[in-house]
Amino acid sequence: TDWDSDAYLTVSGQNSNNSVRLTDAFLRAVEADGEWSLTRRTDGAVAKTVRARALWDKIAYSAWACADPGVQFDTTINEWHTCPESGRINASNPCSEYMFLDNTACNLASLNLMAFRRDDGGFDVAAFEHAVRLWTMVLEISVLMAQFPSREIAKRSYEFRTLGLGFANLGGLLMALGLPYDSE
Repeated sequence: TDWDSDAYLTVSGQNSNNSVRLTDAFLRAVEADGEWSLTRRTDGAVAKTVRARALWDKIAYSAWACADPGVQFDTTINEWHTCPESGRINASNPCSEYMFLDNTACNLASLNLMAFRRDDGGFDVAAFEHAVRLWTMVLEISVLMAQFPSREIAKRSYEFRTLGLGFANLGGLLMALGLPYDSE
């Protein structure tokens, strides 16, 4: 995949995030420069066998050249899974900040960190803590009020309370605070 490939010649290709899920078995095959079988998603049959290291090099080059594909470490994701008895994690949203069970949704919000910069240049910790508590409650309420695309997604979102509160503008805040860069 690169900017001149077929994948990016369509609007859907230009507006997509592409990811690959890699297992520890694949990474061991890369280390050993072994073969790796590519399987079809439709029936699980082997479509082609390639050198694992050569495929890894193509993945790395493509990610460097155009930011796709994103890489997800399937074995680690499922080993660290907080609800393994409820099923395995098969995928994520495009940006990978939400990885959970199939047929769930995450109610996401972000706080703009620059909004908590005080006039004297400091950071208003108390206001930030208040906003975190408030927005967590808002997200909790949103689970009850959301219109999910299916009954199963609504049910699982209610049961697991999948919420995500992040932050935005960290770089802007660090620059505004005048924190020095130290490469060591």
